[in-house]
Amino acid sequence: MIRGIGIDVISIDRIRRAMQNPRFLPRILTPKELEQARDVAYVAGRWAGKEAIAKAVSTRLSWQDVEILADDTGAPRVHWRNGSNAVVWLSISHDKSVAVACAVWEE
Repeated sequence: MIRGIGIDVISIDRIRRAMQNPRFLPRILTPKELEQARDVAYVAGRWAGKEAIAKAVSTRLSWQDVEILADDTGAPRVHWRNGSNAVVWLSISHDKSVAVACAVWEE
């Protein structure tokens, strides 16, 4: 049963500007996400993903509560770091100027 759906879109240029602050990446990405970070589109996708997840589960989350890591096929997988066992499916996409994510919370 679906309990919630969330979607978010973010300007890649906005994230590019934010990344000029050295405190930005460690604030929004977990250490494991930082290891996988390749470019600004990746970071924008994680931003949108975490925002979409918060909307789907209808709660305020810290950036470090949820971790989005690529599986063996490159698909994003949601890992909870705050003890939650909620099942959330996530899709992330990006183009030249925007990143978008859609999250579905399943019971």
